[in-house]
Amino acid sequence: MSSVSGLWTQSERLWSPGITADKTRETFESVRESLDNQNSTADTQTMDKMFEAVIEQTTADSIRTGAIIMLIFESLALYAAYLMWNLQKKGFYLYLAGIAVAFLAPLFLIGGWLGVINAMAGIILSVFMAVLYAFNLKHMS
Repeated sequence: MSSVSGLWTQSERLWSPGITADKTRETFESVRESLDNQNSTADTQTMDKMFEAVIEQTTADSIRTGAIIMLIFESLALYAAYLMWNLQKKGFYLYLAGIAVAFLAPLFLIGGWLGVINAMAGIILSVFMAVLYAFNLKHMS
């Protein structure tokens, strides 16, 4: 079910990358401003530089690229879940390949801090699900 909602979310990002980029920049700017209101430390300055880099990288093109990457991942994950539902072990390996796409593609195609954020956001729940699927590999053929 999360793959279906993920497909919808990513298709919305693909249809209107400019609007999504503006909203994302606003979100990061508000978080950065709240961080600036705290005491100035070395960690705060480092985070400020990171937020600045992310805000600069958040463009319609980077949003579109991230949406395409996640559409590919969500499609692979949905098909892999279908195969695993039918107890086919190759579905698990396809799911792992999808996780690899979701992690590596943003790092190489988007790059920078925004690529790291997209890569991590794409795999957090998926790695947990892969571990759960791995426990049931013995039932798949």
